Amino acid sequence: MPARLHPSTLDRYTEMGELCTKVKSATRRMLYPAAFLLAVESAYLWFQGRSGAEAFFLISLGTCLVVGVWSVGAIGLPLLPLVAVQALVIYGLPIAVGHDVLNDYRPAYILKAGEELLIFDLAMVLSWGFFMRAIHPSPPISYALDELKLEDSNAWKRMGFALVIASTGYATLDAFNYAGPLVSLLPSGSSSIFAALVAIASMIGFFLVSLALGTGKTSAFGKLAFWCLLILNAMIASKDFLLSSAASSLIAVAVGFFWSNGRMPVIYLTVTLLSLSFLNTGKTTMRERYWSNDPEPMTAVTARSLPDIYLEWIEASYYAVIENESASPERDTSGGGAAQHKNQTLLDRVDNLQNLLFVIDAEDSGHIEPLHGATYSVIPALLVPRILVPNKPRSHEGQVILNVHFGRQDLYSTFTTYIAWGLLPEAYGNFGPVAGSVIIGAFLGGLFAWIENLTARKLFISVEGFLALCLLLHFLNSSEMVASVLVTAIFQSLIVIAAASIPFARRTVAPRHPERMS
Repeated sequence: MPARLHPSTLDRYTEMGELCTKVKSATRRMLYPAAFLLAVESAYLWFQGRSGAEAFFLISLGTCLVVGVWSVGAIGLPLLPLVAVQALVIYGLPIAVGHDVLNDYRPAYILKAGEELLIFDLAMVLSWGFFMRAIHPSPPISYALDELKLEDSNAWKRMGFALVIASTGYATLDAFNYAGPLVSLLPSGSSSIFAALVAIASMIGFFLVSLALGTGKTSAFGKLAFWCLLILNAMIASKDFLLSSAASSLIAVAVGFFWSNGRMPVIYLTVTLLSLSFLNTGKTTMRERYWSNDPEPMTAVTARSLPDIYLEWIEASYYAVIENESASPERDTSGGGAAQHKNQTLLDRVDNLQNLLFVIDAEDSGHIEPLHGATYSVIPALLVPRILVPNKPRSHEGQVILNVHFGRQDLYSTFTTYIAWGLLPEAYGNFGPVAGSVIIGAFLGGLFAWIENLTARKLFISVEGFLALCLLLHFLNSSEMVASVLVTAIFQSLIVIAAASIPFARRTVAPRHPERMS
């Protein structure tokens, strides 16, 4: 079989490294323009005398360094640049837009946050580079889903549509409260596993269809069906006013479009972010109307009432946006009272800078001692099935420990509300300045290098390929997670994927293409 360095079609022999070649090429093309824009923004913030200008420059420098090094030496899954770019967004964007959180902390702490991000990026890229040289790619042997006979992208698309229709159909039945008889047929205690399987099927299905759609070889009816299913799936997933529930499928589509042609899906991302941002503004109002004091909806939202609920949500978001406008600093002439009632925006949700600044302030000004790894020590117990250990800790236990130790919450309030942290603030809270950034950065860099070498020569339509995709999507959606939540979610998903796909897999030696790995 002839080698194909940049394949134009997808088939059963497409490897993970082959797919990631497009990402690597696109990253190289975008690196210099992105670095120029970041430099311009840094200079603008500096000359305007804006708070955090130096920190933004340090975060941007670290991000460009990581992406640049990866674009030269990468052979597979783009976990390293993904985490670096994600850090730029959740820590750098609040500085670029002048978020209110900057007014709550000393300039020295904001600079310290930028230094920690740079240290984190340096540790991550140095560790990645070391282990990329120390570890060799695994042999091209995969447990491929050979029975499916996926010879071309149309077969990928058919398989993707089957997964999407099945998962969305179940979600619709569940929203209508018709899924009870189906769930009752399952063994006792397996309903959570089945729910995880449905979520994973949806995620992988939307990824496969978007990967095929990105090639441009889809009929108008196929495109219409795809967008209708995606919108329906997202609406049902978010019906209880938890927008994060729809994130996995929406992110999977963005990744699929990007991987298929190496171009950023700008229109899709713009529409998605604007829609989520708008609905996020009215989310609190809707929760107050439909939720009780417990973390469960008080009034059931069914598929029958879904259109009316979303019309009400749109109206609530509209008025929330108006309230935000009247509560903005430029319009607040009442001495600051209105600003205190400002509704949460999507920027507030992705702002992890506030968490890092909080823990820096707590350890420096509050003289609170680091936890010395306490939030990581609970992880092994979380991987044991609850059926074996009924009293095992909550998956958010690491988050609970952080919030209680640093005085953000008392233990009782953690049962009704979770306050997110993120991996870097968690590491700082455990090991203090510099050490926390070095430890978590070095660990992630080594882990990403190992995963990249392990999966680069595996067929995409294989058990290993689906596991790798699951890892990628979990890290894409990990901005708010502490290690206990992320590891538990990944572990459960990997077990479900392996159990569901191994019966259909057959050991396959993939055709070797040495030039692909160059």
